[in-house]
Amino acid sequence: MKDIILESARLIATDDESKRIIETLRSEGVYGQEDKELLLMNIVLVSSAEGVAKLPDVLSKNSLAKLNIIIKTNPSLNIDNDINYYSVLSFFNDADPYEEIKSLLCFIRTNEDTNRNIAFDEYEIFDLIKDRNMISTASYSYKENVDEAINELKKIKLQNNRRYLLLFTYKHTIKGTALDILSVNNYLDMFPENATVCWNILASSVNQVTLLTSISI
Repeated sequence: MKDIILESARLIATDDESKRIIETLRSEGVYGQEDKELLLMNIVLVSSAEGVAKLPDVLSKNSLAKLNIIIKTNPSLNIDNDINYYSVLSFFNDADPYEEIKSLLCFIRTNEDTNRNIAFDEYEIFDLIKDRNMISTASYSYKENVDEAINELKKIKLQNNRRYLLLFTYKHTIKGTALDILSVNNYLDMFPENATVCWNILASSVNQVTLLTSISI
């Protein structure tokens, strides 16, 4: 796998478990920025009560970012409202926190690295994760037909009153694009009427579909 380097984000650990997660990400080629002083995001991982207690000090030392995004690997951890955060994120109880974090970072990287081809609405990933949310990220690649990825996403139960962001990426081929717009529209028709659905199509180096689910808590 080609290295995934987040140009706009710094990854910060607050405890031993979050350090292990960041080290594992690096071993798999997923990196944040360490040398840049001014960035868009501090992505702060918290895995324990000790990590929560360190948050004010950690954020004060890494304040040169527009957004502080706190990710809890344990949903039961309590983050005070007076902490300087843009987002506090956690995952569903049966989720693998490491895989969820990796998927989210890859999604952010894809979103920041590609040029928007068509924007169908004004929502971006950061609109959906602002404040306190429980999220899930699922991503699937396809070779030629986008239905290969969409069929995998169809296994995810779609529900009312949730917010979804769909990102379709495609790479140009000799034959043109590998994205079937009819398949995209058919999948979009499956979303519940009372769900918020935001979606984009981006030219990229990979053929991939990613679904981000966000629930305010």
